[in-house]
Amino acid sequence: MKHAGPVAVLAIVVVAGCASTVLPTPSASVSAPPSAESPTGASAVAGPLEISGGELAPGTYTHSGFEPRITLEVGEGWQGVQNTSGFFDVQQDPDTPDVIAVQFGNVDGVIGADGSTVEIGSAAEAVPIIRENTNLEIIGESPSLISGLEGFTVEVENAVGRDVPVLRVPAGPLGISPERRLWVSFFDTPDGVLAVLVGGSVDRWDDTLAIAEPVLESVRIGDEAP
Repeated sequence: MKHAGPVAVLAIVVVAGCASTVLPTPSASVSAPPSAESPTGASAVAGPLEISGGELAPGTYTHSGFEPRITLEVGEGWQGVQNTSGFFDVQQDPDTPDVIAVQFGNVDGVIGADGSTVEIGSAAEAVPIIRENTNLEIIGESPSLISGLEGFTVEVENAVGRDVPVLRVPAGPLGISPERRLWVSFFDTPDGVLAVLVGGSVDRWDDTLAIAEPVLESVRIGDEAP
């Protein structure tokens, strides 16, 4: 999977302090799913485990209420935190300034100039619109590849002293708080535009990427999911 850059935790409606809440990556080769004998993954027969709230045992997980189907692998230290219409995530150190989040959202629109929400019909439309949002600082842009899907990535920081919306999912706008960084990739799927995000603090961004990387590499989307 190609990682174009970092991501920040988002929050629905407004970023809840440290992580993104509904206000809601680098790349490398995608690793193979765990075998039936794997001590940390769900068995091939039983299939992935269901993501639930609270601590997650190491293994392979999915979220049955989300389309397209997503599966991912987590190691020690991850928790299921946000789960709402068209959006879910896993986090480390939730409710702290350095919370790390890997997030997935169905994109209804992207926030552009003057804070306006612009509906999009394809992943290619998202980054140019975000580029017009003067409340965000663009750190970088690049192509991305996850689970065989080619996407478009933008990495941003909050440029003002308040929570800033970045995109909208069915449950509401997703935003980024001050001192946070967000890396988001947009992909076209049969279920519409999908956003895959990684969020973390500016101060610990390198740590965020190192911890999120194995999860991102394990992601399977749609028909790629076991």
